[in-house]
Amino acid sequence: MKLTDSVLRSFRVARVFCENSDKINCFDFSPNGQTVISSSNDDSIVLYDCQEGKPKRTLYQSLLLL
Repeated sequence: MKLTDSVLRSFRVARVFCENSDKINCFDFSPNGQTVISSSNDDSIVLYDCQEGKPKRTLYQSLLLL
């Protein structure tokens, strides 16, 4: 498929990520395409199963104030 202006205009939202409570700042797929990981400004990291479209695990980064 060639990415033309009309093709790009036809794109629609396919998935909304609700597990993060703040802005998602990074998003990446695994090399095999089976999982995707997102990180958010709420200090959470969420791992998703792409085939089921469901979150598999959520990790929270705790900040240590020294």
